[in-house]
Amino acid sequence: MKKLLLTLLLSSNVYASNDIADNFSHIGFGYKATNYSSDAMTPYFGDKYNNAEGKDLAGLYLDASANIAGDVFIEGYADFSTRLSSDVDSWSAGVGYVLKRSPTLSVPVSCGVINYTAQRQHLTSFNETAGYCKVGVKSQIARKWMVDLSYQYEAVEENKNTIGLKNVFQLGSSFGLVAGLEYANRTDSEFSYNLGVQFSFE
Repeated sequence: MKKLLLTLLLSSNVYASNDIADNFSHIGFGYKATNYSSDAMTPYFGDKYNNAEGKDLAGLYLDASANIAGDVFIEGYADFSTRLSSDVDSWSAGVGYVLKRSPTLSVPVSCGVINYTAQRQHLTSFNETAGYCKVGVKSQIARKWMVDLSYQYEAVEENKNTIGLKNVFQLGSSFGLVAGLEYANRTDSEFSYNLGVQFSFE
């Protein structure tokens, strides 16, 4: 097994892209888990449910982006998370522009629409849609390691602010492993982490 991993790592040096911070066309998916501190789930359920203690929800996510013309790109995201009788799902879609672009550093901004749907036993599902804006810095700090630091503001009824840190470890010209962290706050703090894979396209 060690020989196989070593062979994969060595072979990736040949095929690894040198401009992953400059690429805005990809699709990724994986596992996401979120810890909601006490009271943090309340706005997602329209104030009809209050978690008196911290709750952990987990599920899957899908993340996609496409460079459509010059420095203009489109982006989309969806996830679902559940814990026995509670579900909090989201999707978003937006358009962005790359303010600065180089092989090792890019600064994208984007705006769009985000939707949350929350369901719980014995409660009517609650749905809300609002606008969001996001700014980030994508930096390639090693040949096969790209870091994407971002801030997102969502104009939902209880405004949401999210700071995200996404690591992409390239194992080939188009394939990479993803490990990310997010800290968000509406009425109280939320902490998420995700693990997945990402396929980049030129």
